[in-house]
Amino acid sequence: MMEINEMTAEECSLFLERASLGRLGCSHENQPYIVPVRFAANSGYIYVFSTFGQKVKWMRSNPKVCLETMK
Repeated sequence: MMEINEMTAEECSLFLERASLGRLGCSHENQPYIVPVRFAANSGYIYVFSTFGQKVKWMRSNPKVCLETMK
């Protein structure tokens, strides 16, 4: 059985600052798009390194995105 524990804001920030690889999820006109990305987190901001392409266009048209990473 899997146990899920909620992280505090500080724990979440520290976790993201140690991670560097994740999956970025976005959507456009009900079409999902998930892509692996390198990122950095610092002072409450997440920076994703990318060239211009579909994900950038989709994020500009719909800024509701998610980032998944794991230990």
